[in-house]
Amino acid sequence: MVESRPDAARGATGRGGAGVSAGPCAAHDEDAGLLPPQVPRTGAAAGPPLRRAATAAVDCLLGLTVVAVAVLYRLPPIPSDPINYLVAASYFPNHPDRVIEHQYLRIGLVLPLRLAYDAFGYAQAAYLLVPVLAALLLVMSVHALGTMLFNRYVGVAAALLTLSNSVVFPDLTQPRPDLPATALLVTALVLALALRQRRPWACANRRREVGVLLAIGALLGWSYLCREYVVFCWPLIPLLLVRRVPWRRALWVVVPLVVVAVGEAVLSSLTFHDPLARLHTAAGHGSGPPIATDYIDRARSWYLLRFPDILRSSPEGWWLRTTAVVAVWGVAISRQLRFLVAWAALFFLPLVMLGGWVNPHAPMLRLYLPRYWVPIIPALALACTGVVYVLARYAIHLPARYATPATPLPRTRAALVAGILTLLVTAFPVGVSQHARATDMSVALNQDYAANGGTQFEQFRTWLTLHRRDVRTMWGERRTLRILGFFVNSPAGTPVWTGPLREWSPRSEKPATGDHVLLYSAYSDTCRPCRINVENNLGVHPARPPSTWHLVFTTRDRVVQVYRAD
Repeated sequence: MVESRPDAARGATGRGGAGVSAGPCAAHDEDAGLLPPQVPRTGAAAGPPLRRAATAAVDCLLGLTVVAVAVLYRLPPIPSDPINYLVAASYFPNHPDRVIEHQYLRIGLVLPLRLAYDAFGYAQAAYLLVPVLAALLLVMSVHALGTMLFNRYVGVAAALLTLSNSVVFPDLTQPRPDLPATALLVTALVLALALRQRRPWACANRRREVGVLLAIGALLGWSYLCREYVVFCWPLIPLLLVRRVPWRRALWVVVPLVVVAVGEAVLSSLTFHDPLARLHTAAGHGSGPPIATDYIDRARSWYLLRFPDILRSSPEGWWLRTTAVVAVWGVAISRQLRFLVAWAALFFLPLVMLGGWVNPHAPMLRLYLPRYWVPIIPALALACTGVVYVLARYAIHLPARYATPATPLPRTRAALVAGILTLLVTAFPVGVSQHARATDMSVALNQDYAANGGTQFEQFRTWLTLHRRDVRTMWGERRTLRILGFFVNSPAGTPVWTGPLREWSPRSEKPATGDHVLLYSAYSDTCRPCRINVENNLGVHPARPPSTWHLVFTTRDRVVQVYRAD
Protein backbone atom coordinates (compact mmCIF):
# COMPACT_ATOMS: atom_id res chain seq x y z
CA MET A 1 0.00 0.00 0.00
CA VAL A 2 1.03 3.60 -0.33
CA GLU A 3 3.06 5.48 2.20
CA SER A 4 1.46 8.44 3.94
CA ARG A 5 2.70 11.82 2.79
CA PRO A 6 5.87 13.20 4.40
CA ASP A 7 5.02 15.74 7.05
CA ALA A 8 7.75 18.20 6.08
CA ALA A 9 7.24 17.93 2.33
CA ARG A 10 5.60 21.28 1.87
CA GLY A 11 8.21 23.14 3.85
CA ALA A 12 11.09 21.30 2.20
CA THR A 13 10.07 22.21 -1.34
CA GLY A 14 8.30 25.51 -0.83
CA ARG A 15 5.05 26.51 -2.44
CA GLY A 16 6.51 26.35 -5.90
CA GLY A 17 7.62 22.73 -5.62
CA ALA A 18 11.25 23.46 -6.53
CA GLY A 19 12.48 20.34 -4.80
CA VAL A 20 10.59 18.02 -7.14
CA SER A 21 12.37 16.68 -10.17
CA ALA A 22 10.66 17.28 -13.48
CA GLY A 23 8.61 14.45 -14.84
CA PRO A 24 5.35 13.63 -16.60
CA CYS A 25 3.33 14.50 -13.51
CA ALA A 26 5.33 17.44 -12.26
CA ALA A 27 4.85 20.00 -15.01
CA HIS A 28 1.78 21.72 -13.59
CA ASP A 29 0.97 24.40 -11.05
CA GLU A 30 1.03 22.76 -7.65
CA ASP A 31 -1.38 25.21 -6.03
CA ALA A 32 -4.17 24.50 -8.52
CA GLY A 33 -6.71 21.77 -7.99
CA LEU A 34 -8.72 20.12 -5.33
CA LEU A 35 -6.12 18.53 -3.09
CA PRO A 36 -2.79 19.71 -1.70
CA PRO A 37 0.28 18.48 -3.58
CA GLN A 38 2.03 15.44 -2.22
CA VAL A 39 5.78 15.21 -2.61
CA PRO A 40 7.29 11.71 -2.48
CA ARG A 41 10.54 10.94 -0.80
CA THR A 42 13.56 10.93 -3.05
CA GLY A 43 15.97 8.05 -3.25
CA ALA A 44 15.46 4.35 -3.73
CA ALA A 45 13.83 3.63 -0.39
CA ALA A 46 10.51 5.05 0.74
CA GLY A 47 11.63 5.19 4.35
CA PRO A 48 13.66 3.41 7.03
CA PRO A 49 13.38 -0.39 7.08
CA LEU A 50 11.50 -0.25 10.38
CA ARG A 51 8.85 2.04 8.91
CA ARG A 52 8.47 -0.13 5.83
CA ALA A 53 8.12 -3.20 8.01
CA ALA A 54 5.51 -1.47 10.16
CA THR A 55 3.59 -0.40 7.04
CA ALA A 56 3.60 -3.96 5.67
CA ALA A 57 2.52 -5.33 9.05
CA VAL A 58 -0.43 -2.92 9.26
CA ASP A 59 -1.50 -3.80 5.72
CA CYS A 60 -1.28 -7.54 6.36
CA LEU A 61 -3.09 -7.28 9.69
CA LEU A 62 -5.89 -5.25 8.14
CA GLY A 63 -6.26 -7.70 5.26
CA LEU A 64 -6.33 -10.69 7.61
CA THR A 65 -8.93 -8.91 9.72
CA VAL A 66 -11.22 -8.50 6.71
CA VAL A 67 -10.95 -12.17 5.75
CA ALA A 68 -11.38 -13.38 9.35
CA VAL A 69 -14.44 -11.20 9.94
CA ALA A 70 -16.02 -12.31 6.66
CA VAL A 71 -15.48 -16.00 7.43
CA LEU A 72 -16.68 -15.75 11.02
CA TYR A 73 -19.73 -13.69 10.08
CA ARG A 74 -20.65 -15.46 6.85
CA LEU A 75 -24.31 -15.64 5.99
CA PRO A 76 -26.09 -18.66 4.49
CA PRO A 77 -26.92 -18.44 0.78
CA ILE A 78 -30.00 -16.33 0.11
CA PRO A 79 -32.46 -17.87 -2.39
CA SER A 80 -33.04 -14.67 -4.37
CA ASP A 81 -30.67 -12.22 -6.10
CA PRO A 82 -27.36 -13.59 -4.70
CA ILE A 83 -28.06 -17.13 -5.90
CA ASN A 84 -29.44 -15.71 -9.16
CA TYR A 85 -26.05 -14.22 -9.93
CA LEU A 86 -24.29 -17.53 -9.33
CA VAL A 87 -26.86 -19.34 -11.48
CA ALA A 88 -26.34 -16.75 -14.23
CA ALA A 89 -22.60 -17.37 -13.94
CA SER A 90 -23.05 -21.14 -14.21
CA TYR A 91 -24.91 -20.70 -17.53
CA PHE A 92 -22.84 -17.84 -18.95
CA PRO A 93 -22.63 -17.02 -21.87
CA ASN A 94 -26.09 -18.59 -22.18
CA HIS A 95 -28.99 -16.90 -20.42
CA PRO A 96 -31.04 -18.97 -17.93
CA ASP A 97 -34.76 -18.20 -18.04
CA ARG A 98 -35.08 -17.80 -14.27
CA VAL A 99 -32.52 -14.96 -14.11
CA ILE A 100 -33.77 -11.53 -15.17
CA GLU A 101 -31.92 -9.68 -17.91
CA HIS A 102 -30.12 -6.96 -15.98
CA GLN A 103 -28.76 -9.49 -13.48
CA TYR A 104 -27.36 -11.65 -16.25
CA LEU A 105 -25.85 -8.59 -17.94
CA ARG A 106 -24.01 -7.43 -14.81
CA ILE A 107 -21.04 -9.32 -16.11
CA GLY A 108 -18.66 -7.41 -13.86
CA LEU A 109 -19.99 -9.71 -11.14
CA VAL A 110 -21.09 -12.66 -13.27
CA LEU A 111 -17.70 -13.30 -14.91
CA PRO A 112 -15.71 -13.56 -11.62
CA LEU A 113 -18.47 -15.80 -10.29
CA ARG A 114 -18.11 -17.92 -13.42
CA LEU A 115 -14.41 -18.40 -12.66
CA ALA A 116 -15.26 -19.38 -9.08
CA TYR A 117 -17.96 -21.75 -10.34
CA ASP A 118 -15.54 -23.39 -12.77
CA ALA A 119 -13.10 -23.92 -9.88
CA PHE A 120 -15.52 -25.20 -7.22
CA GLY A 121 -18.88 -25.91 -8.82
CA TYR A 122 -22.13 -25.20 -6.98
CA ALA A 123 -20.40 -24.87 -3.61
CA GLN A 124 -20.00 -22.51 -0.68
CA ALA A 125 -16.52 -21.54 -1.84
CA ALA A 126 -17.85 -20.35 -5.21
CA TYR A 127 -20.58 -18.38 -3.44
CA LEU A 128 -18.27 -16.72 -0.89
CA LEU A 129 -15.02 -16.16 -2.76
CA VAL A 130 -15.95 -13.19 -4.97
CA PRO A 131 -17.73 -11.10 -2.30
CA VAL A 132 -14.93 -11.70 0.21
CA LEU A 133 -12.30 -10.60 -2.32
CA ALA A 134 -14.43 -7.55 -3.16
CA ALA A 135 -14.69 -6.69 0.54
CA LEU A 136 -10.92 -7.05 0.89
CA LEU A 137 -10.36 -4.74 -2.10
CA LEU A 138 -12.82 -2.17 -0.73
CA VAL A 139 -11.34 -2.02 2.76
CA MET A 140 -7.74 -1.89 1.56
CA SER A 141 -8.59 0.79 -1.02
CA VAL A 142 -10.32 2.92 1.62
CA HIS A 143 -7.22 2.45 3.77
CA ALA A 144 -4.99 3.63 0.91
CA LEU A 145 -7.23 6.59 0.10
CA GLY A 146 -7.38 7.71 3.74
CA THR A 147 -3.61 7.39 4.01
CA MET A 148 -3.04 9.47 0.90
CA LEU A 149 -5.58 12.15 1.79
CA PHE A 150 -4.68 12.48 5.47
CA ASN A 151 -2.30 9.93 7.02
CA ARG A 152 -2.10 6.27 7.94
CA TYR A 153 -4.09 6.67 11.16
CA VAL A 154 -7.06 8.03 9.24
CA GLY A 155 -6.61 5.29 6.65
CA VAL A 156 -6.84 2.53 9.25
CA ALA A 157 -9.73 4.21 11.08
CA ALA A 158 -11.75 4.73 7.88
CA ALA A 159 -11.05 1.16 6.73
CA LEU A 160 -12.33 -0.31 10.01
CA LEU A 161 -15.34 2.00 9.98
CA THR A 162 -16.17 0.85 6.44
CA LEU A 163 -15.74 -2.81 7.34
CA SER A 164 -18.02 -2.62 10.37
CA ASN A 165 -20.64 -0.36 8.78
CA SER A 166 -24.15 -1.75 9.10
CA VAL A 167 -24.90 -1.01 5.43
CA VAL A 168 -21.79 -2.75 4.11
CA PHE A 169 -21.48 -5.64 6.57
CA PRO A 170 -24.35 -7.88 5.31
CA ASP A 171 -22.84 -7.90 1.80
CA LEU A 172 -19.38 -9.10 2.90
CA THR A 173 -20.36 -12.67 2.02
CA GLN A 174 -23.20 -12.18 -0.48
CA PRO A 175 -22.52 -12.05 -4.25
CA ARG A 176 -24.35 -8.81 -4.93
CA PRO A 177 -23.08 -6.11 -7.33
CA ASP A 178 -23.09 -3.05 -5.06
CA LEU A 179 -19.99 -3.84 -3.00
CA PRO A 180 -17.75 -4.95 -5.93
CA ALA A 181 -18.75 -1.84 -7.91
CA THR A 182 -17.84 0.37 -4.96
CA ALA A 183 -14.54 -1.43 -4.41
CA LEU A 184 -13.53 -0.93 -8.04
CA LEU A 185 -14.53 2.74 -7.92
CA VAL A 186 -12.46 3.41 -4.79
CA THR A 187 -9.47 1.62 -6.32
CA ALA A 188 -9.76 3.85 -9.40
CA LEU A 189 -9.81 6.90 -7.11
CA VAL A 190 -6.64 5.67 -5.39
CA LEU A 191 -4.86 5.50 -8.76
CA ALA A 192 -6.16 8.91 -9.82
CA LEU A 193 -5.04 10.44 -6.53
CA ALA A 194 -1.63 8.82 -6.97
CA LEU A 195 -1.29 10.61 -10.31
CA ARG A 196 -2.34 13.87 -8.73
CA GLN A 197 0.18 13.47 -5.91
CA ARG A 198 3.00 12.44 -8.30
CA ARG A 199 3.62 9.08 -6.68
CA PRO A 200 6.67 7.59 -8.44
CA TRP A 201 5.03 4.18 -8.84
CA ALA A 202 2.22 5.89 -10.79
CA CYS A 203 3.99 8.47 -12.95
CA ALA A 204 7.76 7.99 -12.90
CA ASN A 205 7.64 8.11 -16.72
CA ARG A 206 5.08 8.59 -19.46
CA ARG A 207 4.61 4.89 -20.15
CA ARG A 208 3.84 4.17 -16.52
CA GLU A 209 1.43 7.10 -16.37
CA VAL A 210 -0.45 5.88 -19.46
CA GLY A 211 -0.64 2.43 -17.91
CA VAL A 212 -2.21 3.86 -14.76
CA LEU A 213 -4.69 5.87 -16.84
CA LEU A 214 -5.68 2.72 -18.72
CA ALA A 215 -6.07 0.90 -15.39
CA ILE A 216 -8.34 3.69 -14.12
CA GLY A 217 -10.52 3.35 -17.21
CA ALA A 218 -10.65 -0.43 -16.86
CA LEU A 219 -11.64 -0.19 -13.20
CA LEU A 220 -14.37 2.35 -13.97
CA GLY A 221 -15.67 0.21 -16.83
CA TRP A 222 -15.70 -2.90 -14.69
CA SER A 223 -17.47 -1.04 -11.89
CA TYR A 224 -20.20 -0.07 -14.36
CA LEU A 225 -20.50 -3.68 -15.49
CA CYS A 226 -21.15 -4.54 -11.85
CA ARG A 227 -23.67 -1.78 -11.04
CA GLU A 228 -25.01 0.94 -13.31
CA TYR A 229 -25.45 3.73 -10.79
CA VAL A 230 -21.74 3.86 -9.91
CA VAL A 231 -21.30 6.17 -12.92
CA PHE A 232 -22.70 8.98 -10.75
CA CYS A 233 -19.30 9.09 -9.03
CA TRP A 234 -17.18 9.06 -12.19
CA PRO A 235 -16.76 12.88 -12.32
CA LEU A 236 -14.45 12.49 -9.33
CA ILE A 237 -11.77 11.15 -11.68
CA PRO A 238 -11.45 14.24 -13.91
CA LEU A 239 -11.74 16.34 -10.76
CA LEU A 240 -8.55 14.69 -9.50
CA LEU A 241 -6.73 14.70 -12.83
CA VAL A 242 -7.50 18.24 -13.92
CA ARG A 243 -4.34 20.39 -14.26
CA ARG A 244 -2.22 17.43 -13.15
CA VAL A 245 -2.40 15.31 -16.31
CA PRO A 246 -2.58 16.87 -19.80
CA TRP A 247 -6.08 16.43 -21.14
CA ARG A 248 -4.93 14.63 -24.28
CA ARG A 249 -3.03 12.10 -22.22
CA ALA A 250 -5.96 11.76 -19.84
CA LEU A 251 -8.08 10.54 -22.75
CA TRP A 252 -6.41 7.14 -22.31
CA VAL A 253 -8.97 6.64 -19.52
CA VAL A 254 -11.68 6.61 -22.17
CA VAL A 255 -10.20 3.73 -24.20
CA PRO A 256 -11.26 0.90 -21.80
CA LEU A 257 -14.64 2.58 -21.33
CA VAL A 258 -15.28 2.44 -25.07
CA VAL A 259 -14.31 -1.25 -25.12
CA VAL A 260 -16.70 -1.93 -22.24
CA ALA A 261 -19.56 -0.02 -23.89
CA VAL A 262 -19.12 -1.79 -27.22
CA GLY A 263 -18.73 -5.20 -25.59
CA GLU A 264 -21.89 -4.82 -23.53
CA ALA A 265 -23.88 -3.55 -26.52
CA VAL A 266 -22.78 -6.55 -28.61
CA LEU A 267 -23.60 -9.06 -25.86
CA SER A 268 -26.99 -7.44 -25.21
CA SER A 269 -27.81 -7.41 -28.91
CA LEU A 270 -26.86 -11.04 -29.40
CA THR A 271 -28.70 -12.24 -26.30
CA PHE A 272 -31.75 -9.96 -26.06
CA HIS A 273 -31.76 -8.10 -29.42
CA ASP A 274 -31.44 -4.81 -27.54
CA PRO A 275 -28.05 -3.09 -27.15
CA LEU A 276 -29.33 -1.25 -24.05
CA ALA A 277 -31.12 -4.22 -22.50
CA ARG A 278 -29.53 -3.86 -19.08
CA LEU A 279 -30.39 -0.19 -18.72
CA HIS A 280 -33.94 -0.73 -19.95
CA THR A 281 -34.72 -3.58 -17.55
CA ALA A 282 -32.91 -2.01 -14.60
CA ALA A 283 -34.74 1.31 -15.05
CA GLY A 284 -38.10 -0.25 -14.25
CA HIS A 285 -36.85 -2.41 -11.41
CA GLY A 286 -37.44 0.27 -8.78
CA SER A 287 -41.20 0.08 -9.22
CA GLY A 288 -41.55 -3.43 -10.62
CA PRO A 289 -41.16 -6.05 -7.86
CA PRO A 290 -44.18 -6.51 -5.57
CA ILE A 291 -42.33 -5.19 -2.49
CA ALA A 292 -41.22 -2.08 -4.39
CA THR A 293 -44.83 -1.10 -5.09
CA ASP A 294 -45.24 -0.30 -1.39
CA TYR A 295 -42.86 2.64 -1.86
CA ILE A 296 -44.50 4.28 -4.86
CA ASP A 297 -46.22 7.66 -4.67
CA ARG A 298 -44.67 8.66 -1.37
CA ALA A 299 -44.07 12.29 -0.45
CA ARG A 300 -40.90 13.65 -2.04
CA SER A 301 -39.44 14.24 1.40
CA TRP A 302 -39.69 10.48 2.01
CA TYR A 303 -37.26 9.76 -0.83
CA LEU A 304 -34.98 12.58 0.27
CA LEU A 305 -34.73 11.17 3.80
CA ARG A 306 -34.15 7.51 2.95
CA PHE A 307 -30.42 7.54 3.63
CA PRO A 308 -30.61 9.58 6.87
CA ASP A 309 -33.32 7.19 8.07
CA ILE A 310 -31.18 4.17 7.20
CA LEU A 311 -28.32 5.69 9.20
CA ARG A 312 -30.66 6.47 12.07
CA SER A 313 -31.75 2.84 12.27
CA SER A 314 -28.17 1.53 12.51
CA PRO A 315 -26.45 1.25 15.91
CA GLU A 316 -23.58 3.56 14.92
CA GLY A 317 -25.82 5.89 12.90
CA TRP A 318 -25.97 8.74 15.41
CA TRP A 319 -22.15 8.98 15.44
CA LEU A 320 -21.98 8.96 11.65
CA ARG A 321 -24.69 11.61 11.29
CA THR A 322 -23.06 13.87 13.88
CA THR A 323 -19.57 13.68 12.42
CA ALA A 324 -20.94 13.97 8.87
CA VAL A 325 -22.57 17.28 9.77
CA VAL A 326 -19.28 18.48 11.26
CA ALA A 327 -17.47 17.34 8.10
CA VAL A 328 -19.80 19.45 5.95
CA TRP A 329 -18.87 22.48 8.04
CA GLY A 330 -15.23 21.42 7.79
CA VAL A 331 -15.12 22.02 4.03
CA ALA A 332 -14.22 25.60 4.84
CA ILE A 333 -10.84 24.55 6.23
CA SER A 334 -9.98 21.32 4.39
CA ARG A 335 -9.77 20.59 0.66
CA GLN A 336 -9.75 16.88 1.47
CA LEU A 337 -13.13 17.23 3.16
CA ARG A 338 -14.41 19.21 0.19
CA PHE A 339 -13.46 16.33 -2.07
CA LEU A 340 -15.24 13.78 0.14
CA VAL A 341 -18.37 15.90 0.46
CA ALA A 342 -18.39 16.31 -3.34
CA TRP A 343 -18.19 12.49 -3.62
CA ALA A 344 -21.20 12.06 -1.35
CA ALA A 345 -23.19 14.75 -3.17
CA LEU A 346 -22.41 13.33 -6.61
CA PHE A 347 -23.91 10.01 -5.57
CA PHE A 348 -26.71 11.16 -3.25
CA LEU A 349 -28.40 13.73 -5.49
CA PRO A 350 -28.92 11.67 -8.68
CA LEU A 351 -29.79 8.54 -6.68
CA VAL A 352 -32.55 10.38 -4.82
CA MET A 353 -33.84 12.07 -7.95
CA LEU A 354 -34.03 8.83 -9.96
CA GLY A 355 -35.21 6.89 -6.92
CA GLY A 356 -38.53 8.71 -6.74
CA TRP A 357 -38.02 12.39 -6.00
CA VAL A 358 -38.50 13.40 -9.65
CA ASN A 359 -41.27 10.90 -10.40
CA PRO A 360 -42.73 9.28 -7.25
CA HIS A 361 -45.13 7.25 -9.39
CA ALA A 362 -42.31 5.39 -11.19
CA PRO A 363 -39.08 5.22 -9.16
CA MET A 364 -36.15 3.79 -11.10
CA LEU A 365 -34.17 2.73 -8.01
CA ARG A 366 -35.16 1.07 -4.75
CA LEU A 367 -33.95 3.56 -2.17
CA TYR A 368 -35.48 1.61 0.71
CA LEU A 369 -32.80 -1.09 0.34
CA PRO A 370 -29.67 -0.23 2.39
CA ARG A 371 -27.34 -1.87 -0.13
CA TYR A 372 -28.23 0.76 -2.74
CA TRP A 373 -26.29 3.23 -0.60
CA VAL A 374 -23.03 1.27 -0.38
CA PRO A 375 -21.08 3.60 -2.75
CA ILE A 376 -21.58 6.55 -0.39
CA ILE A 377 -20.23 4.69 2.66
CA PRO A 378 -16.47 5.03 1.88
CA ALA A 379 -16.91 8.79 1.42
CA LEU A 380 -18.84 8.94 4.69
CA ALA A 381 -16.26 6.87 6.57
CA LEU A 382 -13.34 8.93 5.22
CA ALA A 383 -15.09 12.24 5.93
CA CYS A 384 -16.10 11.24 9.46
CA THR A 385 -12.64 10.03 10.42
CA GLY A 386 -10.90 12.80 8.49
CA VAL A 387 -12.78 15.56 10.26
CA VAL A 388 -11.89 14.04 13.64
CA TYR A 389 -8.22 14.13 12.61
CA VAL A 390 -8.43 17.70 11.29
CA LEU A 391 -10.15 18.95 14.43
CA ALA A 392 -7.65 17.11 16.63
CA ARG A 393 -4.78 18.82 14.83
CA TYR A 394 -6.38 22.21 15.40
CA ALA A 395 -7.21 21.35 18.99
CA ILE A 396 -3.55 20.81 19.86
CA HIS A 397 -2.64 24.10 18.13
CA LEU A 398 -0.26 22.61 15.59
CA PRO A 399 -2.14 22.53 12.27
CA ALA A 400 0.04 21.25 9.48
CA ARG A 401 0.06 24.48 7.46
CA TYR A 402 1.84 26.41 10.23
CA ALA A 403 4.60 23.87 10.77
CA THR A 404 8.12 24.43 9.42
CA PRO A 405 11.14 22.21 9.00
CA ALA A 406 12.62 23.93 12.04
CA THR A 407 10.00 22.29 14.27
CA PRO A 408 9.84 18.68 13.06
CA LEU A 409 9.44 17.09 16.50
CA PRO A 410 6.33 19.02 17.59
CA ARG A 411 4.80 18.54 14.15
CA THR A 412 5.44 14.80 14.21
CA ARG A 413 4.18 14.56 17.76
CA ALA A 414 1.03 16.52 16.81
CA ALA A 415 0.33 14.14 13.92
CA LEU A 416 0.89 11.14 16.21
CA VAL A 417 -1.41 12.45 18.95
CA ALA A 418 -4.11 13.46 16.45
CA GLY A 419 -3.86 10.07 14.75
CA ILE A 420 -4.20 8.15 18.00
CA LEU A 421 -7.17 10.31 18.98
CA THR A 422 -8.77 9.56 15.62
CA LEU A 423 -8.35 5.82 16.16
CA LEU A 424 -9.77 6.04 19.69
CA VAL A 425 -12.78 8.10 18.64
CA THR A 426 -13.48 5.82 15.67
CA ALA A 427 -13.22 2.75 17.89
CA PHE A 428 -16.47 3.80 19.54
CA PRO A 429 -18.84 3.44 16.52
CA VAL A 430 -16.95 0.34 15.39
CA GLY A 431 -17.44 -1.21 18.83
CA VAL A 432 -21.08 -0.14 19.06
CA SER A 433 -21.99 -1.71 15.71
CA GLN A 434 -20.11 -4.92 16.50
CA HIS A 435 -21.65 -5.20 19.96
CA ALA A 436 -25.14 -4.85 18.51
CA ARG A 437 -24.34 -7.38 15.80
CA ALA A 438 -23.11 -9.92 18.35
CA THR A 439 -25.76 -9.46 21.04
CA ASP A 440 -29.01 -8.06 19.59
CA MET A 441 -30.82 -11.19 18.49
CA SER A 442 -34.10 -9.29 18.06
CA VAL A 443 -32.72 -8.42 14.61
CA ALA A 444 -33.34 -11.43 12.38
CA LEU A 445 -30.23 -10.78 10.31
CA ASN A 446 -27.98 -11.03 13.36
CA GLN A 447 -29.28 -14.53 14.04
CA ASP A 448 -28.14 -15.64 10.59
CA TYR A 449 -24.44 -14.84 11.03
CA ALA A 450 -22.32 -17.95 11.50
CA ALA A 451 -20.67 -16.47 14.62
CA ASN A 452 -24.14 -16.17 16.18
CA GLY A 453 -25.18 -19.72 15.35
CA GLY A 454 -26.34 -19.33 11.76
CA THR A 455 -24.71 -22.59 10.69
CA GLN A 456 -27.86 -24.71 10.45
CA PHE A 457 -27.21 -25.95 6.93
CA GLU A 458 -23.60 -26.72 7.81
CA GLN A 459 -24.87 -28.83 10.73
CA PHE A 460 -27.21 -30.55 8.27
CA ARG A 461 -24.28 -31.30 5.95
CA THR A 462 -22.46 -32.95 8.83
CA TRP A 463 -25.53 -35.12 9.55
CA LEU A 464 -25.93 -35.94 5.86
CA THR A 465 -22.29 -37.01 5.64
CA LEU A 466 -22.85 -39.49 8.46
CA HIS A 467 -26.20 -40.80 7.11
CA ARG A 468 -25.79 -40.46 3.36
CA ARG A 469 -26.39 -44.20 2.77
CA ASP A 470 -29.73 -43.96 4.53
CA VAL A 471 -31.01 -41.04 2.44
CA ARG A 472 -32.48 -42.07 -0.90
CA THR A 473 -34.28 -38.93 -2.14
CA MET A 474 -34.43 -35.45 -0.63
CA TRP A 475 -37.45 -33.19 -1.10
CA GLY A 476 -37.79 -29.48 -0.43
CA GLU A 477 -39.80 -26.48 -1.54
CA ARG A 478 -38.27 -24.63 -4.51
CA ARG A 479 -36.36 -21.93 -2.60
CA THR A 480 -34.97 -24.45 -0.12
CA LEU A 481 -33.65 -26.59 -2.97
CA ARG A 482 -31.60 -23.64 -4.26
CA ILE A 483 -29.82 -23.49 -0.90
CA LEU A 484 -29.69 -27.24 -0.39
CA GLY A 485 -27.63 -27.67 -3.54
CA PHE A 486 -24.68 -26.00 -1.79
CA PHE A 487 -24.78 -28.34 1.19
CA VAL A 488 -24.94 -31.70 -0.54
CA ASN A 489 -21.35 -30.78 -1.47
CA SER A 490 -18.38 -29.96 0.73
CA PRO A 491 -17.40 -26.27 1.02
CA ALA A 492 -14.91 -26.81 -1.82
CA GLY A 493 -17.43 -28.63 -4.03
CA THR A 494 -16.69 -32.30 -3.39
CA PRO A 495 -20.00 -34.26 -3.41
CA VAL A 496 -21.13 -35.40 0.02
CA TRP A 497 -24.34 -37.01 -1.21
CA THR A 498 -25.32 -37.73 -4.82
CA GLY A 499 -29.00 -38.65 -4.58
CA PRO A 500 -31.80 -36.75 -6.36
CA LEU A 501 -33.23 -33.45 -5.10
CA ARG A 502 -36.94 -33.09 -5.88
CA GLU A 503 -39.17 -30.04 -5.69
CA TRP A 504 -42.08 -30.34 -3.28
CA SER A 505 -45.18 -28.27 -4.03
CA PRO A 506 -48.98 -28.62 -3.86
CA ARG A 507 -48.94 -29.74 -7.51
CA SER A 508 -46.01 -32.18 -7.23
CA GLU A 509 -46.01 -35.84 -6.33
CA LYS A 510 -45.99 -36.65 -2.64
CA PRO A 511 -42.78 -37.90 -1.00
CA ALA A 512 -42.76 -41.71 -1.15
CA THR A 513 -42.19 -43.96 1.83
CA GLY A 514 -38.53 -43.77 2.84
CA ASP A 515 -37.94 -40.39 1.19
CA HIS A 516 -36.68 -37.45 3.21
CA VAL A 517 -38.15 -33.95 3.32
CA LEU A 518 -36.16 -30.90 4.45
CA LEU A 519 -38.05 -28.00 6.00
CA TYR A 520 -36.20 -24.69 6.13
CA SER A 521 -37.37 -21.77 8.27
CA ALA A 522 -40.78 -23.36 8.78
CA TYR A 523 -41.09 -21.69 12.19
CA SER A 524 -38.93 -18.57 11.80
CA ASP A 525 -38.44 -15.48 9.62
CA THR A 526 -34.97 -16.52 8.49
CA CYS A 527 -36.52 -17.15 5.06
CA ARG A 528 -40.10 -15.92 5.12
CA PRO A 529 -40.93 -17.05 1.54
CA CYS A 530 -39.61 -20.51 2.45
CA ARG A 531 -41.92 -20.63 5.48
CA ILE A 532 -44.92 -19.55 3.42
CA ASN A 533 -44.19 -22.22 0.81
CA VAL A 534 -43.87 -24.92 3.49
CA GLU A 535 -47.20 -23.88 5.03
CA ASN A 536 -48.86 -23.92 1.61
CA ASN A 537 -47.42 -27.35 0.84
CA LEU A 538 -48.63 -28.76 4.15
CA GLY A 539 -51.94 -26.92 3.98
CA VAL A 540 -51.77 -25.76 7.59
CA HIS A 541 -50.67 -22.58 9.36
CA PRO A 542 -48.45 -22.75 11.32
CA ALA A 543 -46.62 -25.64 9.69
CA ARG A 544 -47.37 -29.09 11.07
CA PRO A 545 -45.88 -32.15 9.30
CA PRO A 546 -48.10 -35.23 8.79
CA SER A 547 -48.18 -37.75 11.62
CA THR A 548 -46.62 -40.34 9.30
CA TRP A 549 -43.44 -38.28 8.98
CA HIS A 550 -40.73 -38.92 11.54
CA LEU A 551 -38.17 -36.30 12.56
CA VAL A 552 -34.62 -37.57 11.94
CA PHE A 553 -32.65 -34.31 12.22
CA THR A 554 -33.22 -30.87 13.66
CA THR A 555 -31.10 -27.91 14.67
CA ARG A 556 -31.60 -26.52 18.14
CA ASP A 557 -33.57 -23.54 16.83
CA ARG A 558 -35.60 -25.72 14.40
CA VAL A 559 -34.51 -23.61 11.42
CA VAL A 560 -33.52 -26.78 9.51
CA GLN A 561 -35.43 -30.01 10.05
CA VAL A 562 -35.38 -33.29 8.14
CA TYR A 563 -38.29 -35.73 8.20
CA ARG A 564 -38.52 -39.26 6.83
CA ALA A 565 -41.81 -40.16 5.19
CA ASP A 566 -43.09 -43.53 6.44
